[in-house]
Amino acid sequence: MKADALMEKVKGWLEELERGLREGHTGDFLSFLEGMGRFHQYSARNVALILQQRPDATLVAGIKRWNELGRRVKKGERAIAILAPTLKKVEVLDEGTGEVREERRLVGFHTAYVFDIAQTEGKPLESPQDTPERAEVYGRLCSRCPVPVEERLTGGAMGYTNGKRIVISAMLSPTAKAETLLHEWAHVLLHYGGVEPPVTVKELEAEATAYAVGRHLGLGMEGSRDYILHWQGTVEDLERSLERISQTAREMLVALEGARPARAEAA
Repeated sequence: MKADALMEKVKGWLEELERGLREGHTGDFLSFLEGMGRFHQYSARNVALILQQRPDATLVAGIKRWNELGRRVKKGERAIAILAPTLKKVEVLDEGTGEVREERRLVGFHTAYVFDIAQTEGKPLESPQDTPERAEVYGRLCSRCPVPVEERLTGGAMGYTNGKRIVISAMLSPTAKAETLLHEWAHVLLHYGGVEPPVTVKELEAEATAYAVGRHLGLGMEGSRDYILHWQGTVEDLERSLERISQTAREMLVALEGARPARAEAA
């Protein structure tokens, strides 16, 4: 499939997703966020393409990477088409020094292909560790968070952040503390130090990011639907938010990679 056709496929998916959110349906969006947690090495567009072509995919990589891991793609399996950047070397004049240097710049996209682990056979991969206890998850989140985390008796608020520290209610269960910390951590990365979006968009971005990371860690994230139902915006707004959510979830999961070992790398 050509890259232009893949772009159109993503555009159609975005329009359906935005329409569903406006009508109060969050199932497709939450499914996408779970996929984002599994495939956080990939862009939001490519996560959407993977899930459209193989909704039950759990771990994807290109043929070369599967071969490196001692596995082979089964005969007759259909590849999953995704978008890969096309880079071109260009000469750039440094106005400060007058020197000419070479840079690689994005000039477009081309089609690349990956396969799910279920489409391969061969050497077993290292099994992931059992999901740790919730108190352990919360402790690891605290230790990896880029700003200090404090616990206080905070009345009705479950948690809040000013961008420099996060405060979590001491009255919460370990599960609720972990889920709240993920939400506030996402706010720290998304909404401080730049132009802030409207409050409804901020809350959707933070909770969607928390949902993607939390589900990857085995948390229930039961309250996420309420935040996501407050979405108000256009398809273009949603596309921008999805890229921000994807990048932030990736950053958080990279920081947390010690909490659950990676089983394979992206193609």
